[in-house]
Amino acid sequence: MKTISITWKNPQKALRASSAFLKVGAFVGLNLAVPVFSAVHAAPHTHGEGKLQILQAGSEWQLVLQLPVADVLGFEYTPTTANERKRYQNMQEMFLRFDDIFTLSNTCALLDTTLESPWEVANEHDEHDEHDEHDEHDEHDEHDEHDSEYESDAHHNPHSDFRVAYLLSCQEPLKRIEMTGFANWPSLQHVNTIWVTNKGQGAMEITPSQPMLSINN
Repeated sequence: MKTISITWKNPQKALRASSAFLKVGAFVGLNLAVPVFSAVHAAPHTHGEGKLQILQAGSEWQLVLQLPVADVLGFEYTPTTANERKRYQNMQEMFLRFDDIFTLSNTCALLDTTLESPWEVANEHDEHDEHDEHDEHDEHDEHDEHDSEYESDAHHNPHSDFRVAYLLSCQEPLKRIEMTGFANWPSLQHVNTIWVTNKGQGAMEITPSQPMLSINN
């Protein structure tokens, strides 16, 4: 699975490329969280099922959402058509808009957002520029390479996910988190959620009909 990092001019919402996707360094004191978090992250990929992990360290909170590509995009292969690429881009942008996916019980500042996407897909404008820079022979070589890459993704990596991590600063502990983003992904049936806070841990399943998560903190 390929990953991409998109950097925005707003420093508060900058996406930072990192070989370790989870920002464990922000939660050094949570020894209990690491094995729980790693176990869920390694769980099998299942269509219609997402995963949400929530960690607290003092006033900082991290929410990591993992969703199957098939539920996010409606297909599970490298986007090739203009419509597929457009949907892929739109979904990436949506993941960057925290308020389009979650509603919190109290006001928090979004410090950082890190998005891990399954493929690096050039937009149409970039493709045209790239074609202008190379001669016809190079174009054919590049197209052959891309075709091979698409075929490899489709046949060797049939199951992929989007993962997005939000780092928040909250003056008061979170009590309720509502996942309002279900409306964006009709085939998403439920999201398995675990949380580890300063006072304990828990788990529950949230669904489109019951999207509210209550945290005993």
